[in-house]
Amino acid sequence: MIGSMTDVVGDLLPYAVGVALSPVPLIAVFLLLGAPAGRAAGALFVLARVVTLAVVVVLAAALADLLPESRGPSLAGAVLRILLGAALMVWAVVQVVRPDGARADSDKPGWMASMGKASPAGAARIGVLLSAANLKELALGLGAGLTVASEDLAPGAVVGVAVAYAVLACLGTIVAVAAFWLAEDRVSRPLDRARVWLVRNSAVLVAIVLLVIGAVLAGGGVRDL
Repeated sequence: MIGSMTDVVGDLLPYAVGVALSPVPLIAVFLLLGAPAGRAAGALFVLARVVTLAVVVVLAAALADLLPESRGPSLAGAVLRILLGAALMVWAVVQVVRPDGARADSDKPGWMASMGKASPAGAARIGVLLSAANLKELALGLGAGLTVASEDLAPGAVVGVAVAYAVLACLGTIVAVAAFWLAEDRVSRPLDRARVWLVRNSAVLVAIVLLVIGAVLAGGGVRDL
């Protein structure tokens, strides 16, 4: 059982890395750490994201189990992977070719202005929204859920794998919050510089992530046909 779980977690690494490299959650946690209750806000934001991302994978895996079964890998699941992968690759191209003005608008959503004043409870709500209402992360979570569903895992193992995926996906924000807790004075300026760089380069980063994960998804779907 442990071997099967570790194998599945390995298969989920591309999706987790895709979420971890998404710039918006990192920008959000950097801003939250600058709030008056920055330590609590950052910690609750990360916790809310871990729980929400894990729930998305569990629900996606449960829904995938309802798809019609066939001999060998599910044909419906393979087709879904191909379509989802193709959509992500098209999305990657759109991220690069659209005008800079539109890119700036998407990189600076309306909630960003109030992040520096968010309460811990507000930070938790933002964590849930950024995880459950972010189409890119939902697509990656769906891909992860389809991968989990393709393996014969017990319900408890599915939950364990989903939590492992969520922790890996949130590793960047976890490290940022831990560093802030341990050495606030030393990391505040580096974190702010990282936030500025992420805002400036977020479109390119998102495009790279979408292209790589889209190719992984589509390739896995073609393999299972």
